[in-house]
Amino acid sequence: GVEVRVALEHGPARALADEQGLKQVLHNLLRNCREAMPSGGMVDIRTRADAEAVEISVQDTGSGMAPEVQARIFEPFFTTRERGTGLGLSVSQQVLQAHGGALLCQSAPGQGTTFTLRLRRA
Repeated sequence: GVEVRVALEHGPARALADEQGLKQVLHNLLRNCREAMPSGGMVDIRTRADAEAVEISVQDTGSGMAPEVQARIFEPFFTTRERGTGLGLSVSQQVLQAHGGALLCQSAPGQGTTFTLRLRRA
């Protein structure tokens, strides 16, 4: 019940990143999107690049997060799910920081969530 749309701005862009680490981050984010939309919804994955960085945004139409939850999502072992370990977003942030990048989050209750991966351009 989840539809995924992908839009690459001007085709592929090269970034300084470990392929396996980046796959792990995207897998974690897509799993979170699916869990945030138990009745289905839409996930938009977009890329954007400028002279210094490549950004990948992963946006869902889920329920969004309250500010107090969003403030803690990168803390190890913090989770709002019964079966969650609370490590997915923490590890994802560490992977991006190890590559000189960042993982950002924008969310509001009832409005979905957008994660943005920012990596240095190769």
